[in-house]
Amino acid sequence: MKITPKNLIWASAHPWRALRYLKHHDRIPYQAIARYIPSVPVIIEAGAADGKNTIEMAGFWPEAVIHAFEPVPDAMRLTEEVTKPIRDRVKLYPCALGSVPARLQMNVSGNGGSDGTQSSSLLNPSGHLHEFDNVPFNRKIEVDVVRLDDWAEREGVEKLDFLWLDLQGYELEALKGAERLLSKVSAVHVEVSHRQLYEGGVLYPELKLWLQQRGFTPVINATFRLGGNVLFSR
Repeated sequence: MKITPKNLIWASAHPWRALRYLKHHDRIPYQAIARYIPSVPVIIEAGAADGKNTIEMAGFWPEAVIHAFEPVPDAMRLTEEVTKPIRDRVKLYPCALGSVPARLQMNVSGNGGSDGTQSSSLLNPSGHLHEFDNVPFNRKIEVDVVRLDDWAEREGVEKLDFLWLDLQGYELEALKGAERLLSKVSAVHVEVSHRQLYEGGVLYPELKLWLQQRGFTPVINATFRLGGNVLFSR
């Protein structure tokens, strides 16, 4: 997070969150997450990007099964490479998640290489361009979008403990496509926004209400001015 007048003003009004951000940034430690899910979890990670979190979760939960989704081909190649030694526990799917099956246009961040794609989104990044003018979006690609409930039925996945969503404004759409699976989930780690970084992207109050109506409570808040991550537990 850049040091800007807006961020300094926000930090002065929210000192405890600012201190937590300085310590952890917007990361929620796996040790904290572990209190809310089984010791041998089945995990869905949506938005695997470069596979960094995939590898970390596989290391922290050495007996976990992880289903990782990543629709950007360059990013998926990175994830494939770093997860090769543990492919028996990590299953990869080159598609995006949403509320209806479709083939949609993805706005790809970065300069065309395999790194820097973490801000890619199915939504127009107009607000993101304003707040993070150092992150370009120079490509558009078409990607397949699937519903998690449909995917689970096809793959025969009946057990799910932990849902990790990092979808750049598309988190609620993915959740709407997983109503059946959600009934089995113990915890949801989700990226949230306080400001409209992507056109049509869900903001935290709406996402929080939607999950609360389905029995989830926010238990760890790791956000700053624009957003961050929140852990919800059933």
